[in-house]
Amino acid sequence: MEILGLLDTLESFILDSTKIPFTKKIVVDEEKVLATIDKIRLVIQGGTDFAKKAIVRGENEISDSPVTPAAAAPEMEGRSRSEGKAVEIIEEAYRMAKEVRDGADKYADEVLANIEATTTRVLRTVKAGRDRLTKTTGS
Repeated sequence: MEILGLLDTLESFILDSTKIPFTKKIVVDEEKVLATIDKIRLVIQGGTDFAKKAIVRGENEISDSPVTPAAAAPEMEGRSRSEGKAVEIIEEAYRMAKEVRDGADKYADEVLANIEATTTRVLRTVKAGRDRLTKTTGS
């Protein structure tokens, strides 16, 4: 499902881009598009599964290892580094998810604004037509 959100974000970048007159070309923000493509690659490669596996592996190592406190010091340092890496990955995943949600909200707002503008124009046209009918029929 994450991939669909990222593809929607990519599509919104393209649809919201500046069009070059008299051509079918657009100008896009290269950094945003490339960042989104990188996120898609991470999702396809299963980047979030890595974080989950690292956490589960760390929990299993903690519960299964009967090690004395003196011998555990170097092992704990390595474990805390891997746990820190897992936390970093999870935080990055949450940050990406927030960006996707923000992008989706922005896209939805733009679509609703377009719908609002269109309906406002239609409403004005309907009122003008009714006014014209009222003036010509004299009612």
